Amino acid sequence: MEGACAKPGLRERKKQQTRSALISAALELCDRQGFDATTVEQIADAVDISPRTFNRYFATKEDVVLGPIEEMVTAVVAALDAQPRTGNELEALRDAHLQVFHNALDDESPSPLLEQFMTMNRIVAASPAVRARSVEMGEWKTQSIRRKVAERMGLDEDDLKVRVVMSTYGALMQLAMDQWQPDCQPTDREAMARCVQSIESTYATFREMVPGA
Repeated sequence: MEGACAKPGLRERKKQQTRSALISAALELCDRQGFDATTVEQIADAVDISPRTFNRYFATKEDVVLGPIEEMVTAVVAALDAQPRTGNELEALRDAHLQVFHNALDDESPSPLLEQFMTMNRIVAASPAVRARSVEMGEWKTQSIRRKVAERMGLDEDDLKVRVVMSTYGALMQLAMDQWQPDCQPTDREAMARCVQSIESTYATFREMVPGA
């Protein structure tokens, strides 16, 4: 379809730039001085906008701190949509996630997404309010990816086959996260590379134990 991949207009690009700047400012402030000690006013001021304008982008302070989740899901869904349809959706999900992470580690055009995700995880661990909201965001994340998987499989979202794929991949990602979360620091690119390796090794172990998966 012509225009489906058209470059966003100037207004849309400016909105995205402001949104990204708000996420970066919120993460830096909350990581440095604590979530509770950081105010919406401080975040808005760091981007040179008013608190009222802030609320056009994010409903709450928790939502801006968890902005990397939405950014990550958007990137993963786009990467998943581009994966070849071989019938192995677990492999497609792995490759989509790895593509996003490898893009974040690209020396020529690095993305801040992975570093932001690590910073966000530290804030989540330190703040019960953010942690509670992250559970809700996690449900939204699962629904968004499940919708794309179901579309690729030509099935309803609640089909048992779709649910098995999502549950299995969710368990694999959790195992990978259990390995890399304590070790990764946003200033350590080698540590972030090990995070990526943990996903690869977890999936490889799964394939070894479940031949043909």
